[in-house]
Amino acid sequence: MTQSALARATGISQGTLSKIEGGMLPCPSESLEAVSKALEYPVQFFYAQELVHGIGTEAHHCLYRRRASLPAKALKRIEAEINIKRIHLTRMLTSVDMSAAASIPRFDPAEFDNNIERIAMSVRAYWQMPSGPVENVTELIERAGGIVIPHDFGTVKVDATTLNILGLPPLFFVSRTLTGDRLRFTLAHELGHAVMHSIPHPRIEDEADRFAAEFLMPAADIGPSLSRLDLAKAARLKPFWKASMAAIIYRAHELGKITDNQYRYLFYQLSSAGFRAAEPAELEIAVERPNVHSSLIEFFKKDLGYTFEDLKSLFQINDSDFSRLYAPTSTSTRLRSVK
Repeated sequence: MTQSALARATGISQGTLSKIEGGMLPCPSESLEAVSKALEYPVQFFYAQELVHGIGTEAHHCLYRRRASLPAKALKRIEAEINIKRIHLTRMLTSVDMSAAASIPRFDPAEFDNNIERIAMSVRAYWQMPSGPVENVTELIERAGGIVIPHDFGTVKVDATTLNILGLPPLFFVSRTLTGDRLRFTLAHELGHAVMHSIPHPRIEDEADRFAAEFLMPAADIGPSLSRLDLAKAARLKPFWKASMAAIIYRAHELGKITDNQYRYLFYQLSSAGFRAAEPAELEIAVERPNVHSSLIEFFKKDLGYTFEDLKSLFQINDSDFSRLYAPTSTSTRLRSVK
């Protein structure tokens, strides 16, 4: 809702609202009641003490995966939604004891002579992963203490964003609309950010892509399969590597297994067949389902005895947003309360 629309809905002048939002005026209780009613959010929501964090706007050299630039208004909306969800998660984590079988390492590219591929292989070695394809990227991240959170970004232009905040596990927000193969590459890309990037710089997106490619399709393992690559062979390799045909073709070019002309021709064939927008349905990769975030909700309901109203009160959220953000999903992670 725009500021002017909120002004019309509350009967408060836009100038007054602007000054309240800017911290220039206190918010009288009657004004807060009007805002609460107009936005259908509890008054208590506006007294939240948790800090609001930036999550990758243009000014912060984005850690978003997005195919095109977004208007500032859309980015602000996404930033607000992610912060609200993070605040809910923070409140839940005070009542649970979570342990991880591993951890997400931090590697400085400078210490690897900026050899991003070596970093990807080091992560695989650190997690004692076998050679070949990655069975389940989501499960690997959650076993290492990360939390993967499906989110409706409200646009197809944003795939994911990752938050590394002191005192919280690494949080991987991923679009609910991603196909199985794109979700895996996106998560591997975001894992690259979590491993390598504490300070943004102009090359981080390229480095995260390189990390994801080597992490999912190690050169030593996939390389021999990429010789004499054509569209049919890419289709055969897709179910094995759980990567898109486009990603396999790109990897073959990156590793020097096909020429520039072959690369362009294969992508021309993909486009002609309509596979750039959607690859063949019979080759569809199953979407990986995270467990930790939904398990937290179930833990509060089943183990701690929280009712629907209790959870709404904890989150200070309205009915429609609770249903939208926390629709029931399957769970498997075991949690226990903190005594």
